[in-house]
Amino acid sequence: MTAENNRILITGATGFVGQALCQHLLLQKGQLAPKGRENPESEEALESPSSRGFDIQLLIREPSDFNKIPPQLGAGYILGSMQDEASLVAACSGRNQVIHLAGLAHVGKGLEQQGVNTNIQGTRNLLDAAIDAGVRRIVYLSSSLAEAAVSGEGDVTAYGESKLQAEGILQAASSEGKIDVVILRAVNVYGPGMKGNIANMISMIDRGRLPPLPRLKNKISLLSVDDLAKALLLVLAVRETKAQTYTLTDGQQYAIEDIEKAIYHALGKQLRRWRTPHMLLYCAALIAGFVSSITSGGGAISSRTYRNLTSDNLFSNERAAADLGFVPSTDFFQQLPAIVERVRNTAK
Repeated sequence: MTAENNRILITGATGFVGQALCQHLLLQKGQLAPKGRENPESEEALESPSSRGFDIQLLIREPSDFNKIPPQLGAGYILGSMQDEASLVAACSGRNQVIHLAGLAHVGKGLEQQGVNTNIQGTRNLLDAAIDAGVRRIVYLSSSLAEAAVSGEGDVTAYGESKLQAEGILQAASSEGKIDVVILRAVNVYGPGMKGNIANMISMIDRGRLPPLPRLKNKISLLSVDDLAKALLLVLAVRETKAQTYTLTDGQQYAIEDIEKAIYHALGKQLRRWRTPHMLLYCAALIAGFVSSITSGGGAISSRTYRNLTSDNLFSNERAAADLGFVPSTDFFQQLPAIVERVRNTAK
C-alpha cells in the first residue's frame, strides 16, 4: 500500500465488522498480499505494525472502548461520535482514506429513529469533516437492504432506507468532485458474535423455543465477516474503482431448510419430522412481533422475520469480483460451529 493510501480513519472499529477489520489489518504487511497468496498463519504476516506502513486512527466513544482493539495494531484514537463535529474534524485531519462502519442496525422498536438519525446525519457530518480535511476517499459500509429500498420490494426497512439516503449524500459529493466514494453493500453478515435473525434462530432452537419450520424452498445470500473485512482492505489498495457501488456475498445460495438442518446438527439436536404449518408460524410471528413492540424486547420471531424466512433474498458479487479481485474464502456452514459456540457462551 502506498503512502497516499495508508493514513486511515476507521469509524465503528469496536463493532462486529470493525473488530474483524482490525484483526485483518494485523495480518497485513505494507501492502496487500497478491491474490491467492494470503497466509495468515505465517510468521511473516505477523510482523510488528511499524513494518506494515499503516497509520491507523480510530473514532471511539469512550476510552474503555479502546480495550476492544488489539494493542499490536498500533492505532491511535480520537474520542467523539458521529454527532460531534469537532471530534470528526480532528479524526479526519491528516487522513487520506476513511472506512465508515459506524451506524445502528439491530435496534429495538423504540430506537429506530435514533438509528436513522445516526446513519444519515452522522454520515453527513463525517463527509463534511472529510472534505474539509482533504480526505481522498470514503469507503462506506452499506447494506443490501438499501437495494430493497430502491425498488420498494422485498424487505423494505427504515434501516435500509436510511442507508440508501446516506449513500445518496455521499454520491452527490462524489459527483461534484469533492471526494472519491466507494460503497460496499453487504448482505447478511455471519461469523462468531453475529446478531440478527440467524443468531436468534440458533438461540431459540438451542432453548427449544422454535418449532420446526415449514418446508421452505426459498434461498438467501450471506457473507462472512472475515470476507467483508478483506473486501474493505481490497478497496483501500485500489487506486481507482470502475464502479461506485459493489454488492458483496460469499457467492453461495443458501436454502433456509439447509440452514435449519445444519443448525440442528451443530447443536447436537434432532430435527423432528413434522413441520409447523405456514399459517401457524405466521400467526405466532404476528403475536411475537406485537409483544415485542410493546415491551421493546428483541430475540423473538416477528412478522418481518417470517417474511425473511419465506422469501428469496439473493444477490450477486460479480462486479466486486471483476473490479476488486474479491474472492470469498469461506461459507456459512464452515463457520457455523464457531457461531454456535459463541451464541451458547453468550447465553450463559
